[in-house]
Amino acid sequence: MARPMRKNAVLKLGGVGALAVLLLGGGLQLASAGENTGSTAAQTVNCPTVRDKLPAVPASAAAGVERELANLDEEIARQNERLAKQAANPQGGANFINNAILGPLKSKRVAVLDRIEINFNRAGAQRPNLDALATCGLNAPGVASALNSSVKAGNAATGGNNTTAAAQTVNCPTPQIPAVPAQAAANVQAELANLDKQISEANARLAQQAANPQGGANFINNAILGPLEDKRKAALDRIEIAFNRVGAQRPNLDNFAACGLNGAGAGNAGNGNVGAGNGNGGNGNAGNGNAGNGNAGAARTVNCPTPQIPAVPAQAAANVQAELANLDKQISEANARLAQQAANPQGGANFINNAILGPLEDKRKAALDRIEIAFNRVGAQRPNLDNFAACGLN
Repeated sequence: MARPMRKNAVLKLGGVGALAVLLLGGGLQLASAGENTGSTAAQTVNCPTVRDKLPAVPASAAAGVERELANLDEEIARQNERLAKQAANPQGGANFINNAILGPLKSKRVAVLDRIEINFNRAGAQRPNLDALATCGLNAPGVASALNSSVKAGNAATGGNNTTAAAQTVNCPTPQIPAVPAQAAANVQAELANLDKQISEANARLAQQAANPQGGANFINNAILGPLEDKRKAALDRIEIAFNRVGAQRPNLDNFAACGLNGAGAGNAGNGNVGAGNGNGGNGNAGNGNAGNGNAGAARTVNCPTPQIPAVPAQAAANVQAELANLDKQISEANARLAQQAANPQGGANFINNAILGPLEDKRKAALDRIEIAFNRVGAQRPNLDNFAACGLN
C-alpha cells in the first residue's frame, strides 16, 4: 500500500527520538530556528564494566590495575569520538562500525584485560578470567558509556560505575539570507554546507569533551566556541561576497557568527540547501526553512518526498542515518545543477528531466534500497520505500 507523501515526516530511531524534516531554503530566507544542526545524537560504545567484576585487588597490584582501568576508559572515549564523527559524517558501508570501531576496540580491550590479569599474577594472587569483558556493543543515541574510573581499586563489587554525561551541542543562529541570485546559488550552497560541517566538527569535539573532560572552566569557550565563531565569520563573509560579485546587495550576516550551547542531548537546526523558489522536504536533522518567493530567472529546486520510515532498530540506526544523509546530499547536488542551469541554460526541453531528475531518481532508489536492506539484516520487517524515489520540481 502506498504511503502518503508528507514533507513533515518523522523518523523514529529505535522508537525513541526523531529526525525532523529539514526544509530546503526557498528564496534563502531560512527560518530563525535559533538552533542549527549537523548530526543526530551519536551512539556510544556499550562495554561491560570491569572494576565491579574484579576480586579484591592486592595493594601491590593496585597501581597497575588502576592504570589499565584508565586505559579502558580512554579507549572508550576515543571510540566514542569516532562514533560522533561517524554520526556527523557517515562513511564506509553497512559494517563500518563493526569493522573499524568495535572490532579494533575488542582487540585493544583483550590486551588491556590480559595486563590486568597479569598484575594479579605478579602479586601472587589468583589470576581472574576477564575474557568475557572484552566485547562491546552500542548504546542507543544519547546514552552514555559506563566507565570504570571513579571507584578505588581494592573494593570488589561496588555495584555502580560512573557514566559520561550526554554531550552538549552547539546552538548557532540560522543565517537569514535574502533571495539568492541564481549566479550566486552554487557558492552560497557551498558555504551553507561549510557552516553545517563546522557545527558537526564542533559537536564531535563536545562529544569527546563529555567522554574525556580536559582543560579548565573556559576550555569549551576557548577551544571550541571561539574557533567556531571565527570559522563561521569567514564562511558568512564569503556568502556576502557571493552576492556582491553578481551585483546584488551584500547582506549583513555578522550577527549570525557567534554560537552558544544547547543542553546535553539537544539537537540543532541545520542551514539547509540553497535554492531560490519553494523549499524541499529533506531527510536530515531538525531544522526549519521558509518557502520563499524567487525572482524572475531564479533557480528551481527539486521536490522529493520524504521517506516514511518505521521505527528503526538500534542495530540499523547508523546505516539508515548514513543513507538519509546520502539522500540529502543527492538533493543538494541536484539543486546545485538546477542553479547552474538557471544561470547558464543548456540542452533542450527535456534536459532537466533527462540530466537531473532521472539520474536523481536512480540514486534515490539505490539509497532507499539500502535502507530497506538495513532493516532486513537485523531481522526486522523490510519496509517498502519504492514510492519515495521520484522527485519533481518546486
